[in-house]
Amino acid sequence: MFDAIVIGGRCAGAATAMLLARKGHRVLMVDRSTFPSDVISTHFLWPHGTSYLNRWGLLEKVLAVTPSHTELELVHDGISLSGGVPEDLLRQSFQQLHGDDTGVVRRYCSVRRRVLDKILVDAAGEAGVEVREGFTVEELLTEGSRVVGIRGRTREGTRVEERARIVIGADGRNSFVARTLKLPRFDERLQCTFAYWGYFSGFDAGRAHLMRRGRMGAAIVPTNFGQNMTLVFGPSEWSEAFRRDIPGNFQRALDFVSPEFGEQVRTQGQREERLYGTLDQAAFLRPLHGAGWVLVGDAGCFKDQCTATGMTHAFRDAELVSAALDGWLAGRQPLDAALKHYEDRRRSQSAAAYYDYVCTLAEMKPLRHDELQLFVSLRGNQEETNRFIATHADISPVSEFFQASNLLLINDAAKESSRGHAIFEQFESTSRQYLHNPFAA
Repeated sequence: MFDAIVIGGRCAGAATAMLLARKGHRVLMVDRSTFPSDVISTHFLWPHGTSYLNRWGLLEKVLAVTPSHTELELVHDGISLSGGVPEDLLRQSFQQLHGDDTGVVRRYCSVRRRVLDKILVDAAGEAGVEVREGFTVEELLTEGSRVVGIRGRTREGTRVEERARIVIGADGRNSFVARTLKLPRFDERLQCTFAYWGYFSGFDAGRAHLMRRGRMGAAIVPTNFGQNMTLVFGPSEWSEAFRRDIPGNFQRALDFVSPEFGEQVRTQGQREERLYGTLDQAAFLRPLHGAGWVLVGDAGCFKDQCTATGMTHAFRDAELVSAALDGWLAGRQPLDAALKHYEDRRRSQSAAAYYDYVCTLAEMKPLRHDELQLFVSLRGNQEETNRFIATHADISPVSEFFQASNLLLINDAAKESSRGHAIFEQFESTSRQYLHNPFAA
């Protein structure tokens, strides 16, 4: 009998298993994959993501092979903002979530999953987790309505049963645990982005660049092996037309969002692998826990990639759920109370506001005149630029930054006007052009 069985061995699962084992609990972790291996991912870690790795003693291993930076660039219709998440807001966030701000760092990085997940799985094994790779879960064992274990098949084909006091579903948006338990999706947001990305060598992107123009977006971020993760994305209703010529439209989208990076990728970039893509990133929530089970990471809440917070939120969930389950396994509080505490942190008012924020961005509507004017107003105001970046990253509450009084203060302190930015010339006609699918025949 294990204390916990974790289904899924990537960001959410390996981290949860490792943290529980470090607290002295007997943990089994199973995953259908073998490691190292890649998986669909933004690769991007915001500073709270790297801070979790630092708290767990793993950041040094990641940064030994992964470029990192303390600032990034956001570009909206040619209006550029540079900055980073303030340390005081990072510490405040960790204190509110975990009551502990040790290990906070202000670094960003984009790490391939074949690199990161291997480090996490190895750390789980070193912590004492029994790790079974290539393991396919076929059935949840139940007693009455309570989940008590799993039945599955090893990579050698042997069928086994294992039992535990709690089963943790860390198996992604298409969670086997959730499907088996017939857990409903709610607050679904069907409008989302499609995304295609590749790995390009041959040029130095410097730091992370996250860009939008009209209904399209792009990102270029240095990653492992001397390459740059290069991503384009747009509204899902344009994906069918995009797929008629993926390499050609990839370059076309990059040229549209950032002519400068489009030229650099075309003339200097060497694509190292095929292009990868995902077409459906519709957001949803699921119930987080029940009799004998709990969900973490994308299994419990999936959001569009447009703010690149999935990996960072998986780490957050791992700390929250492992702390809650440790309290129960160690006899300090009942299971229901422990999981209610976890749920309250995950489903707070602030979390709901951020979910709305991401889902609204994922609709990829052209930015309004007043939204673009805000970015102009932020230029020359580094403190509020950093606070906006912190809001985008889910460190500073969305409701606080976007409250009317704060926006008025930012506008009053603006050092630039819209006159120097091309998007405001013939704004109405440009906005109408943005609504046409550029990939349609």
